[in-house]
Amino acid sequence: MTAIAPLLSDPYRQTFDAFMAQRCEPGFISRLRHAAFARFEMIGWPTRRQEAWRFTDLDAVQALNLSCPSDALLDAAALPALETPTHRLVFVNGRLVPGLSSVRGLPERAMVAGFSQILPDHSAFIEPVFDSLPGLQSHPFAALNTAFWEDGAFIYLPRTAVIEQPIHLVFYATGGDMAIYPRLLLLLEERAQATVVVEYRGQGRALNAPLAELQLGEGATLHYHQVQEESPQAFHLGGIRVQQFRASQTQLHLFSSGGQLARTDLEVLLDGEQAGCLVNGLTLGQENQTGDYHLRIDHAQPHGTSEQVFKSVLDGESRSVFDGMIHVRKHAQKTDARQTSRNLLLSRHAQAHANPRLEILADDVKCGHGSSTGFLDPDAEFYLRARGIPRDQARALLVHAFAKDSLTRIALTPLRERLDQVLATRLALDSLEGN
Repeated sequence: MTAIAPLLSDPYRQTFDAFMAQRCEPGFISRLRHAAFARFEMIGWPTRRQEAWRFTDLDAVQALNLSCPSDALLDAAALPALETPTHRLVFVNGRLVPGLSSVRGLPERAMVAGFSQILPDHSAFIEPVFDSLPGLQSHPFAALNTAFWEDGAFIYLPRTAVIEQPIHLVFYATGGDMAIYPRLLLLLEERAQATVVVEYRGQGRALNAPLAELQLGEGATLHYHQVQEESPQAFHLGGIRVQQFRASQTQLHLFSSGGQLARTDLEVLLDGEQAGCLVNGLTLGQENQTGDYHLRIDHAQPHGTSEQVFKSVLDGESRSVFDGMIHVRKHAQKTDARQTSRNLLLSRHAQAHANPRLEILADDVKCGHGSSTGFLDPDAEFYLRARGIPRDQARALLVHAFAKDSLTRIALTPLRERLDQVLATRLALDSLEGN
């Protein structure tokens, strides 16, 4: 099995050359891979001396001797499920498993499939849009994904198509110090509507570096959910690009409770008038976990709206990072944008880093941001304990009330209820001693 050294070195180039020698795919994919690897060589491995990475410690990732993904058998019982009918694609170690996947009853011309299934017959359709969305040009792991991805999900809805059932994408890693690069390309044409749930699960230690590209046509609507519950030894370094045209609406719900290090970089380009975007995030951290979100919302046209709401609940020596940017271009008048970061510390050793930022070049806008970090309110705890509620239960109730506000924004009831149960279980297991 070929090792992927996490440094810019001859072995890394040799690994890429060996990988390419085994590929048999359309020429445009090969050209994109070579361009992406060259971009990665130019960008270099990120260090904490760089502003965008100063709170992201990659030493443990660099110490790994990462290998290429391998096929593995997986019991269907290990997969997460939604208590509702879905269209489901399952990927194990970055590769589609048709036997665990099921897609039926799509609207005419709509597609929900793995790239391995559709590239042979639809490469001319995919070529103009694949790896073409703006954003993350300087992100090293986005470049690595384009260079090394093996399979992924392709979702396409034609004009006015509506998929009533959620599209459920499960990316499962079996561990073994592998580097896995899942891919997602989602295209919604004019007034199309979809609900998508993307789940990252697994066992053991692995580097998971997914990249999702989401493009919404005029008046399209997307409810997108990313659930990261990987093993405590895993590393998640993902990216999401979003491009929205006139009057399109997106809700992005990002939930993170797994992984040793989980970082997501998100760039949204609101490229049409009246386009709107909600980004709702919740991080649950314990022991030495790190949950890291870096966002840039680019208002490029007038009358756009955006809201960023991020919360974290941190115990032990865990850390959270929120680095959020609202950028309003000069001609994007009448923009309405808000940004909020709230962090609850359950331990004196937990840390929350928040860096909300505004870059406003227009003069007729409503924009604001705020951040708060603190411990549980002792008066609220005293109020509950004075009414006979035990100390640990009182604290758990307060934490649950703080975090559940993020979950209530999720309209998909089965997912909301499951995540609420994850939250309740986490609170029951944690000591919540706040020492």
